[in-house]
Amino acid sequence: MKTVLKKILLCISFIIVVGGISTAAVWADMQARSRLCRGVRVHILNEQQVQFVTKQSILAALDKAQLNPQGKPLAEIDTDIIEQYIASSEFMENVECYIDAHNFFVIEASQLVPVLRVFDGNRSYYVNREGKCMSAAKSYHVDVPVVEGHFSRQWPPTKLIPMLDYVAADKALNQLVTMWVVRDSCNVCFVPSIRGHIVNMGSPTDYQSKFAKLMKFYKDVLSVKGWETYTEISLKWNYQVVGTLRNKKPLTEPDYDPDYDDQAPDVASIDMEQLKREDSIASASANNAKLKKKS
Repeated sequence: MKTVLKKILLCISFIIVVGGISTAAVWADMQARSRLCRGVRVHILNEQQVQFVTKQSILAALDKAQLNPQGKPLAEIDTDIIEQYIASSEFMENVECYIDAHNFFVIEASQLVPVLRVFDGNRSYYVNREGKCMSAAKSYHVDVPVVEGHFSRQWPPTKLIPMLDYVAADKALNQLVTMWVVRDSCNVCFVPSIRGHIVNMGSPTDYQSKFAKLMKFYKDVLSVKGWETYTEISLKWNYQVVGTLRNKKPLTEPDYDPDYDDQAPDVASIDMEQLKREDSIASASANNAKLKKKS
């Protein structure tokens, strides 16, 4: 009898607990639906480093997309959708959204930090370390290495980043390199601050030894032969530096063609010049004859 009574009491207790939990869940859901978002707080974590977006521009973008959560019930706000929308902007690198304990919708965003700028024909864009691209505009400028060339998914600009970091960390190389010119994946060149030539690094690998060879070549060869002796210095091959000699054309006077010369003398003036020369020759001959007679 006691055993049966215990089982009945346990069942009743279980029903009470489950009912209480269900009631609490319903009550919490009703409370959540009744609570409204008090506002949006935007924190741009790296606004001192770069300035591509502002808090106002983020809020304006949310208004335009009809995603601004302010005044909406908390239960109806989809944090993931808002986060994905903000992160899809080319100006954003990282975005995190959440609702805080005071019922504010919080946006913590990091702007894209460019590490290089690419000029590809008429197009110009910035690239961050993860390879995300951001269109360049006249309204903002970031002082990063400049690269001219065409890239693809198979050959992205991020392939250059380790070499660019190496140059940036070396004071002498940082002063030497002015810009990069990428012809293809095996011909990555840079324009040095030393006038008269371009340097071909080949592929962007083994760059430490390549730069060491270049500095030795500058010291031992160009300092003797002259800085404009070569048009291109190639570091593509191991254990050697190949220089392309500058083609020196001899200076020659162009052929005179009066038909293509606006200041060419006409026929009459040419005849007058000829007559003057003949008169001078005749006068000289006469003077010589007089001198002979006197002697």
